[in-house]
Amino acid sequence: MKFAILGHLLDEKNIKEIPKEWIHEKIMFSSELDINGTKGYMTSIKLMANQMMMLNRESVRRVILDAVLFVQDELDVGLIQLGGLTTSVTSGGVWLTEQKEYKGYVTHGDSYTAAVTCQAVRKALELRDKNISEQTIAVVGAYGIIGEAVSKILVPEFKHSILIGRREEPLKKLKEEVEGSFETTTELRTIDADVVVTATSHPTALLKSEHLKKNAIVVDVSQPPNLSFDVCQKRPDVFRVDGGYVSFPEEYAFPIPGMPKGKIFACIAEAVMQAMENEHENHVGSIDLDHLHKTEKWAEKYGYMLNELTNFGKPIKYVGGVNNSS
Repeated sequence: MKFAILGHLLDEKNIKEIPKEWIHEKIMFSSELDINGTKGYMTSIKLMANQMMMLNRESVRRVILDAVLFVQDELDVGLIQLGGLTTSVTSGGVWLTEQKEYKGYVTHGDSYTAAVTCQAVRKALELRDKNISEQTIAVVGAYGIIGEAVSKILVPEFKHSILIGRREEPLKKLKEEVEGSFETTTELRTIDADVVVTATSHPTALLKSEHLKKNAIVVDVSQPPNLSFDVCQKRPDVFRVDGGYVSFPEEYAFPIPGMPKGKIFACIAEAVMQAMENEHENHVGSIDLDHLHKTEKWAEKYGYMLNELTNFGKPIKYVGGVNNSS
């Protein structure tokens, strides 16, 4: 089964990183990839993150559907992975599965992303010699696809949790599905947290220096990032970790503009692994924790692993109370 990774531009600078031969009238796409015999493409619509959030939702969905039908009909793709804001705009991919013109399968890839995020949190705490059961975690975007799964898995492991979202109703629903010591709030109350996980669809950096306590760990899953490089420079005590990167087998090349060498988004890895497994299923909407654990087994099988922690793609280590990138 062929796969296609469907993304979008992050900002105006991003278009300069796209190879010219990828750019076509309505869509951008790579030459055909061959991953251990499994074929696929890197593709993107031409909208930027801020446009995806500001334009009429139905218009954006139409652009996405046109791109999906192109890769289906012209590139013979049977599995679409929705990257970045294409997931949130399509209601976690559910909307796309309801479009009769598209005959293939859809995944948001967020199951493995959530799994890797939890792994990154535990790894960061181990690196700083912190006992997880004595810490407080804040999850920003707690009722989103990734945030919900992360909350279900990690809240029972922490001393206390602060689950943050913009709307009261989804937070009330989340309360019924999470076990452990936690509270919910619509305020960005991360200052009390030892660990902050950000998993939002906010189009710009959300966290400021004043939102973070001294020596806070921030596992930033969001694309675009929720914690900027500038804040990291001003606050060397803050330990920022990329929440969505994994390493992949060196013999496979992924031509992703702007992606650090040897790294790939966990959501992309999940789609590639599903195509390798030839699994004909949709993985959209809320994450099935059984499927999440299955993606971890796939990762062990195919070598798409969280081998090291990174900050903006660079390996990091914790020395003398300072977050150092090498």
